[in-house]
Amino acid sequence: MVASEGKLIFSLPIYIENGGYCDLKDFQLATVFSDTKGRVISSAKSSVPLIPRGENVTLVHNATLNIEDILESAEQYLFNDANLTAQVAAGLTFADFLPAQISTNLTLPWGAPLYNFAIDSPSFSQFNATHSIVNVPLSFENHAAFDFEGTIRVVLFDSADSVIGESQTLFHVLKYSPFSEDLEFYVPLNAGSLATAQRGRCNVYFSTALFEYGPLVIPYG
Repeated sequence: MVASEGKLIFSLPIYIENGGYCDLKDFQLATVFSDTKGRVISSAKSSVPLIPRGENVTLVHNATLNIEDILESAEQYLFNDANLTAQVAAGLTFADFLPAQISTNLTLPWGAPLYNFAIDSPSFSQFNATHSIVNVPLSFENHAAFDFEGTIRVVLFDSADSVIGESQTLFHVLKYSPFSEDLEFYVPLNAGSLATAQRGRCNVYFSTALFEYGPLVIPYG
């Protein structure tokens, strides 16, 4: 399986050797991909009209899965690995009159691009006479079969439900690779703001070429 321009391409090479005494006709190969809830997310068909006796044919069957469609079907695919199902059916006709068909199910692993996404508790330190600096560590693992890039924006709320800061970072993560970074927020330095900022929540927004998602609400403190 390869990834290209927002799509996953599933390639299934088929080698057919006709060593019999009759021509093989109307070879058909079909694949149907479904998510964990049984929803069809992709289908494809390939065919060979004729395989004469004594000859062989190599067929590469390609099925395209749109990554955006998969991610939009359920948010679980952003954060959790899963197994997609591929139904494969093949059929042909022997000697012009005898049809035959076989089918099977295959499991296709799906790796989440934001697997194990986490934000740790903020840490506070004095920046200058008027502001504190707040560091918020975030991390995730790209389990997907494609590189992943975009912007993560985090809005920090205190326990009084007031916005105390906003920060964002660009990311580019290679497939099957981890990512971690500290976001910085600057908070006015006074006793009241520091007291309420010890607990609160982070609203996280993701913006990529494949999808927009948010807010993901993560409490802290």
